Amino acid sequence: MEKTDAFDPSLFERLKKAEEKHFWFEVRRKWIFDKIKKFIPPPAKVLETGCGTGNVSSFLAQKGYEVTGCEYYSEALNISWPGFLKVQGDTNNLPFEDNSFGIVGLFDMIEHLQDDITALKEAVRVLKKNGIIVVTVPAREELWSWFDEVSSHKRRYTREMLKQILIAKMNLKPLLIEYIFMSLYIPLKFTRRENQKGNDQFRINGLMNALLRSFFHIERFISKALPMPIGTSLIAVAQKVLVLIIFSLCSLMVLKFIYFTYPDGFICS
Repeated sequence: MEKTDAFDPSLFERLKKAEEKHFWFEVRRKWIFDKIKKFIPPPAKVLETGCGTGNVSSFLAQKGYEVTGCEYYSEALNISWPGFLKVQGDTNNLPFEDNSFGIVGLFDMIEHLQDDITALKEAVRVLKKNGIIVVTVPAREELWSWFDEVSSHKRRYTREMLKQILIAKMNLKPLLIEYIFMSLYIPLKFTRRENQKGNDQFRINGLMNALLRSFFHIERFISKALPMPIGTSLIAVAQKVLVLIIFSLCSLMVLKFIYFTYPDGFICS
């Protein structure tokens, strides 16, 4: 992975400051924990690939998981949050053995990559059988804005788009694919065209930050019983099921058999 392909490392210091108090980061990491715990409670071995400064990794470690964070940029690892094992490595060529982790997380990472499939395939490779992949991504192409551009995003995702990637390309069993941050959708949709590239995208009034933190914690609790119909982000959990892997291999063997048995194709009379 080339540095120009993913992220500007000079942003990591500002990002870490925002992760400490900004409502979005605080609510998101708790939302992620809610979804992981629903399927695999602690303790379990977790890998976060493309962990950045590791605010999610650190939070999950506090909750009892055995967490490894893998990050390409030394600039991020040098200032990362405490409490988890840090490993420098490429998300497209992870430095771990096959079937090493019960949970692999890619949290707001794959949208930075021109090729998001290779990183996901590597995550599946190091995932144990019956383990889960947890992915968060920015949602809805109609919300594309200056913020996506300064964040070096390549795309935003829809629910169906993410589902197709997980099933058709990763051979995973989706357990949930849900929108989050529903109440941000309308404000972002109507302000997306405003050019604010010169502004600090993480700056927010303290009182407003506290109010939004409380508001979105309420939305998070509601989502446990009632999934959001729309949102500015998506969270997906998918399982590595052996039967799907066997089916895919069998299908490949059948196709090879047909190809070598009938190299000129079927002839219909």
